[in-house]
Amino acid sequence: MNKYFEANRNNWNERVGIHKKSKFYNVEGFLKGKSSLDSLELEELGDVKGKKLLHLQCHFGMSTLSLARMGAEVTGADFSDEAIEFAKELTKKTGLKAEFVCSNVLELNEHLKGEFDIVFASYGVFCWIPDLSRWFEIASHFLKPGGKLVILDGHPTNHLFEYSEQKKEIEMIGPYFNTKAHRYIEDYTYTDGDKKMVNNVEYEWAHPFSEFVMSAINNGLRITSVKEYLYSSYEMFPNMKKINGGLWILEGSDLPLTFSMKCVKE
Repeated sequence: MNKYFEANRNNWNERVGIHKKSKFYNVEGFLKGKSSLDSLELEELGDVKGKKLLHLQCHFGMSTLSLARMGAEVTGADFSDEAIEFAKELTKKTGLKAEFVCSNVLELNEHLKGEFDIVFASYGVFCWIPDLSRWFEIASHFLKPGGKLVILDGHPTNHLFEYSEQKKEIEMIGPYFNTKAHRYIEDYTYTDGDKKMVNNVEYEWAHPFSEFVMSAINNGLRITSVKEYLYSSYEMFPNMKKINGGLWILEGSDLPLTFSMKCVKE
């Protein structure tokens, strides 16, 4: 897996420089007090005040620090050293208290100690993970007994569909059950900005819904909630409408775009 992780790390290190200047992330607004969490994240997390919280795959930590503003004792982890460096810079600028660790999430137990009340991850998380059971094993490892895992991400069926510029419609490309690494060449990142990327090769993995359920169960987690939403955290397809709470909806469509899952460590 090393070649996949190295390519993805280089890709994300380059994205950091683009993302921190983008309107999409709005770092300036964040530094002025704007939260980077959307309404679904806030709803699923609930009250975090006084909670010890671990944010996995935190990018450069704006959501982590938004949780610190809500009173949580936060630790963020990401495999991009450029992202973690900028997260620490944002921590200093905001005057908030937070810890950030640079590590591949699947090896985080080698770089971080302790137990947490909440382990959290959201959006653009699981497509970068080749071994979903190991991810849930790590999440369970860091949860104290009775602790809560909260995840939100693109729905597992998302990789089945793609917008065709030629046909001007969403088409099904499939397949659903496919565990191989998918190699993509993406010249531009998903935010605004027209800078063409040099490290444009990335590797992703698809996971069916059953794999999430069984990965939780097999790692000592009791599933307490699963929800599916018509909303997306970003404009996934053309002509989507932005609604309240920082979310997007594709009017006239009943495709599930996002899912959430909450678990408790027994």
